[in-house]
Amino acid sequence: MTPKTKVVTIIPFKKGPFGNNLTYFSNKDIKSGDIVETMLRSKKILGLVISAEDATLHKSEIKKMNFDLKKIVGVKEYSLFDKEFLASLRETSKYFAIRENDVASALIPSVLKENYDKIAKFSADTKNNKENSKEKTRAEKLLLQEKPEDRISFYKTLIRGSFAEKKSVFMVLPTLKDIEELEKELGRGIEQFTIKLHSEISPKKILSGIEKILTLPHPVFILGTAPFLSVPREDLATIILERENTGAYRMLGHPFIDLRIFAEIFASKINAKFILADTLLRLESIARIEFDYFTPISPLSYRINFEGEIEILDMGEKFQVLKGLAKEEMTGRLVKKQNIFIFTLRKGLATLTLCRDCGETLFCEKCSAPLVLYFSKDGKKRMFVCNKCNTEKSSDTVCPDCGSWNLMPLGIGVDTVYEEIKKDFPKAKIFKLSKESVKNQKGAEKIIKEFEESSGSILVGTQMALPYLKEKVPLSIIASFDTLWSIPNFKMSEKIIEILIALVSKTKDKIIIQTKNTKDDALLAVKGENLSSFVREELRIRKKLGYPPYKRFIKIAYTGNNLEVSRAREFLQKTFAGYSPEIFGGFITKTKNKYSTNALIKLDQKEWSVPALSLSSSVDERLSSLLSSLPPSFTVSVDPENLL
Repeated sequence: MTPKTKVVTIIPFKKGPFGNNLTYFSNKDIKSGDIVETMLRSKKILGLVISAEDATLHKSEIKKMNFDLKKIVGVKEYSLFDKEFLASLRETSKYFAIRENDVASALIPSVLKENYDKIAKFSADTKNNKENSKEKTRAEKLLLQEKPEDRISFYKTLIRGSFAEKKSVFMVLPTLKDIEELEKELGRGIEQFTIKLHSEISPKKILSGIEKILTLPHPVFILGTAPFLSVPREDLATIILERENTGAYRMLGHPFIDLRIFAEIFASKINAKFILADTLLRLESIARIEFDYFTPISPLSYRINFEGEIEILDMGEKFQVLKGLAKEEMTGRLVKKQNIFIFTLRKGLATLTLCRDCGETLFCEKCSAPLVLYFSKDGKKRMFVCNKCNTEKSSDTVCPDCGSWNLMPLGIGVDTVYEEIKKDFPKAKIFKLSKESVKNQKGAEKIIKEFEESSGSILVGTQMALPYLKEKVPLSIIASFDTLWSIPNFKMSEKIIEILIALVSKTKDKIIIQTKNTKDDALLAVKGENLSSFVREELRIRKKLGYPPYKRFIKIAYTGNNLEVSRAREFLQKTFAGYSPEIFGGFITKTKNKYSTNALIKLDQKEWSVPALSLSSSVDERLSSLLSSLPPSFTVSVDPENLL
């Protein structure tokens, strides 16, 4: 190879069994961000160049390869991806301590990879010089905390004002359901300039939307998920991240990217106004007024403004699925042909099972998670199921500790509530909505449609039911508020408030909350219809304990057999000794004969961030190097949602 030869790493624009990146060589003038043609299994494919480095820097690696590097066939004249998008990928990679190619693979929609040549034709003639198109002053970062109808009113004014200034707007949303709902509210009157983008929309419709983005001279309003920010639009001046508080923005699997972070970095790179918006913003976002120069568009609203009544019922010592007062209220509503929604957090009939004789909890033999009592799919028999590994056991199971048959289910699952209501209200039409009762969005929408069209009916559902309710129900009941606290999570009080606010938004007249803890701070805050004191106290506690948003958490997880986990603990303690890691087992310590352990590193915010997020911040390069050098068997999570 000549000195000018480059080793080129690409992400292939083709599905296949290979990994996220492939390596080639080339004597051409190739740079990061280029689109190249290569041969793969005798077929020509396209790929995005992630890196192009002098081959002399990789001599030893090349010599060790047991195969010959193939040559890049050609370089496309035009790359769809702007330098700002590529820079955003790099900074996102740095922030989450993951490989750049993993970030790019996750954040470039499949439809762009699979239809690249077609999309490139849309924009080849409209590509213009962007060098001096943006002002160099730092763009505004704003917070909007208002009830949904007030946010919608604000957005209508903002969109039309932006159009008057010949500027486009991109609203980032987490789900297709959110996109469709807000398109109805905000697209009215500007339908020809409103574009929705989501991976579940047909490729034909997505391509049509992308063509409009790339070719329409008139400003556009885009509603889409964060990865579609990769489609360039020269006049994009505002990015709104709506429903900022939902966990749906966090990728559940590798590479565990929080799309809110990527969207903010990208907005900074293109110098666009960036707005975080929700009924109640995350506490991390509220705290950024103090140390990250976020400015509220208007004073943050902590008022709930519920026109109905919130009643807290003391459950007392005797277990009941529904208290007498709750049943009386339901009877009155059903007589008036009014609909009722009953909320329960958990799946199944009961959330855990105890032995009455020895007090032992029934755990899964494979993964040690609590076994949950369910009805079988045909509804004819009961069985124990592990929600962690899906192991099933007969309901005839005995206590593994003492052999007793005297087992007692505890907690209220959606199936328990459903069965109890069928007994108490045999003539009522009753619906059930949970992840187990429906397979997809269409199934959920069908149940909600039938429920809302059936006067005097009852819906029993988990949190997933809330977004699908189109009409406010006259009465909502939380069957067991205390179940919400059964999940160990330092953000749980915030999550509970989020659920309660969502329930308030879907209820017209009255909410009944059944609990044994009538003095719960979250409950009292919602009943008092003012969350300001709750937010202040929660932030005070987190600051005192050294929790986010006042510290940056980085969690490293490992799973293996007992000996491997023991060695991993020692390795983590030694490797990260300079960062005082806290080593602890997983909440469920054993899964399918595998054990887990975690290391938690706490840093000051400025010690792990990027300038696009926080001025005068940087990533600790030594720690970054250590994290990058970890074997693939270790999982790194920056800003973990929980510490389980």
